[in-house]
Amino acid sequence: MIAVPYLVKQARRSKVRIYSVILLCSIIGTVHLTISLETYVREPVAIWEELNNPWAYALYDIAFYDSSRGWAIGMADAGPGERDCGVVLQTKDGGDTWTLSYSNPDVQPNFIEIVDSKTVWIATRRGLLNTLNGGLTWNIDLPKYKAAYEYNPTVAFKNSTHGWTSINWELLYTVDGGHIWNPVESWPFDTGVFQIRFVGEQLMWAGSLDGIFHSQDGGQTWTQQFNRSTRGLAIVSETEGWACYLDSHLSHMIDGQNWIQKHTPSRASYFQWAASRYMDLEFINPKQGWIVGSTVGVAYTPDGGLNWYVQKLPPRWSSLRAVDFINETHGWAVGWNGNIYRTRTGNQYGRRLVGDGYVIRGFGGDWVIPSSTVVCVILVAFGGIVSLQLIDRYRERRKSEPIQASLRIQW
Repeated sequence: MIAVPYLVKQARRSKVRIYSVILLCSIIGTVHLTISLETYVREPVAIWEELNNPWAYALYDIAFYDSSRGWAIGMADAGPGERDCGVVLQTKDGGDTWTLSYSNPDVQPNFIEIVDSKTVWIATRRGLLNTLNGGLTWNIDLPKYKAAYEYNPTVAFKNSTHGWTSINWELLYTVDGGHIWNPVESWPFDTGVFQIRFVGEQLMWAGSLDGIFHSQDGGQTWTQQFNRSTRGLAIVSETEGWACYLDSHLSHMIDGQNWIQKHTPSRASYFQWAASRYMDLEFINPKQGWIVGSTVGVAYTPDGGLNWYVQKLPPRWSSLRAVDFINETHGWAVGWNGNIYRTRTGNQYGRRLVGDGYVIRGFGGDWVIPSSTVVCVILVAFGGIVSLQLIDRYRERRKSEPIQASLRIQW
């Protein structure tokens, strides 16, 4: 005879199995629903084309003065037995053709600052490189910085005379167009600066390994606003800005002081959402901006970061490092393998990215689970369990009553 408790346990196990199957089906179905709803394609789709570059195998930055004149910097293969060269490339036709404007095996260029149509400054790991005649001749101050080896040096000019640079963990400034550079005595932070941005005459921001720093007096005194490593920095007004870096974060400032960490726009698949990593970003106004990186490539927002859309790159595109736009349609980007990309439809769309969710760290990276998926899974699972309970109760009521037999004997 089978014991009654054993039968009860078997029934409970069967119910647990049913609940598990319903929960699994709910999760898979909700994932599919989320992908369908959150990553639809919005037309028209922006197109990026690959431009011919015979010079460099890796490009680190790109900047344009107008729709025709631009600069790109990186490293080139000098040939068998030779050291690789730092190179400066120039175009005068919007990127259709590029010429070699400067090369030097002793420098590795990192960041471009265009002051005017003739004046360009380039920060390198060995000092500052500049031209005053549109690239016909270049000057570099190597002796002063021979001992320096800056990881990611930068340079920024507010006008033709006032500029700042980060060299060997110091912040330097000039008031005479770069003839003399002096250290900012009030800079108390032992960190390298990636980018410096201005708004008006007095407001400045600096993105660095140790976060974001802010000055309200033209760079004389600085305070720390954010403590996450920040490489890409875009300031669109006195109160609003965006920042990004490799550790899968995107930050937004709306009050001039506080930076709010946001989830990076990510590509969705059926079983995982890998948090995207971005290297640079560009906003031309509070609404329209672009971010570039390794997982997505190029993403565009038309509404101040509420929605992001991945734009179409050529097949086999490489990880992107820098982006530059001169207006809402014309933009350029460069990648690690030396490719240069251009778009004339930068204000168009593509597949919508997942931009809101929960970050789970581990398993080789960061993973983003969309908040809508979590909510739907909970609701569907709860509904499935409630439905099973109602079915059980219905079956109990439908069971036939046991027959009560009686024997009546009359004498």
